[in-house]
Amino acid sequence: MIKKTIHNIYSKVTWPFLANGVYCFNYHRIGDKDTSLFDPNVFSCTAEQFEKHIIFYNQTFTVISIEQLIEKIESNQVIDKKYAVITFDDGYVDNYTAAFPILKKYHTPAAFYIATDYLDEPHIPWWDEIAWLIRNSQVNSIQLTSWQEPVDISSGTIIDKVRTVLRVIKQENDRTMEDKIAELAKICQCNMPLEVRSIPLFMNWQQAKEMSDNGMHIGSHTLSHSILSHLSPDAQREEISLSKTKIESFLDKEVSSIAYPVGGKSAFTQVTQQLACEAGYKLAFSFIPGVIYSFNESNRYQLMRLPVDGDCTVNQLKNIIVRNK
Repeated sequence: MIKKTIHNIYSKVTWPFLANGVYCFNYHRIGDKDTSLFDPNVFSCTAEQFEKHIIFYNQTFTVISIEQLIEKIESNQVIDKKYAVITFDDGYVDNYTAAFPILKKYHTPAAFYIATDYLDEPHIPWWDEIAWLIRNSQVNSIQLTSWQEPVDISSGTIIDKVRTVLRVIKQENDRTMEDKIAELAKICQCNMPLEVRSIPLFMNWQQAKEMSDNGMHIGSHTLSHSILSHLSPDAQREEISLSKTKIESFLDKEVSSIAYPVGGKSAFTQVTQQLACEAGYKLAFSFIPGVIYSFNESNRYQLMRLPVDGDCTVNQLKNIIVRNK
């Protein structure tokens, strides 16, 4: 409590002196995490809270599109204002049903990064399947064969349990995600039924095109949302290049940006960045927290973003900004 109070005081004192920079805010799902059967951690906020965020961004920053950001990067402009860029990862259908109407209402541009396999053939993504297995597990601890120690899931919130298991699974890079999930299902003694697998979680191509035609930027989040650093260079090239080609064929416009799946420091490599450049992307986003204060070739394919989660209020959003400035 004392630490939180000190941080709130620090935020209030430093907020008026917020530096010029590009503040890229990253969302995933919009909705109520408590009603979901899947991963609660991908819910950024409710629609009500998101509308408050959009009002705050427009009052506090100059909100720019990806196209405007690219123009600033390519002309090597000095960042002389506080700019905001709004991004979404994964392409959940609530981005279309909940976020898109609010963005239109306030004439605010945003970018949506889609994993094309989930639009081609709707299915439950690996992180949501893992979360479902944890929720429905018949055991109190989990230990895959390659893990050095078990993970206790007998207590704590579902948010913490899912986050912990996902963190360990993401670190293992010598097996496919399908293999890991198959073993996890055996350990948890449960299998996802067909009616759950049939739940439509992602937007379709028609919805993506409608958003694109109404000023929203649609970018690549690869084909399958695989962790790129776990793949060979050839497999990375396929994920990065073919997703771009596919989106362009559906939207009939150039796809100029990509966001790396998972996006932490260990989720992509220098090879990944080079492949993104060779594929014709003009910028790439990581999921490393931070603010962009200047443009250069070293950060063009690993631009930082600020994570928005936990249904945070505007004041809490200010704390996120100050903490990562």
